[in-house]
Amino acid sequence: MDGPVTALTTQVDDLNALHEAVLQAYYQLRKEGVVVSCGNEYMIAIEFDGPDGGGGICGEMTYVDNDKKAQAVVKGRGCVQARQLGRNFLSGESIIYYNTSQESVFFDLLMKYKRGASSSGGGMIDMKSGLPLFEVTISK
Repeated sequence: MDGPVTALTTQVDDLNALHEAVLQAYYQLRKEGVVVSCGNEYMIAIEFDGPDGGGGICGEMTYVDNDKKAQAVVKGRGCVQARQLGRNFLSGESIIYYNTSQESVFFDLLMKYKRGASSSGGGMIDMKSGLPLFEVTISK
């Protein structure tokens, strides 16, 4: 690919459909990334590393939730939307965007992914977004 692709945001308001969309984004883009947002305040950004060997994917994840520190990073970086930090995190990558209008769907997806996540490198901070970085395994 010649450069980053910024596709329109697709609205997905069902947890299983949103999870499946993230998996399909990997199969469509390969080692690129996905941003899942809920309105302007919450965001998950995942940079795909490759398959996990069991039908899922491995990657690096950062997110903005309702934690005051995460929200302060958004405002401190001069971003109007949390998903702008996702774009910073994935700068130079092809990105697929998904949005949900349901906070419960967003947080259920975040909890699902956090269960498969570990702190990358002992609490590293992503330099592009300013948020904590996690190694994540997303299973089918």
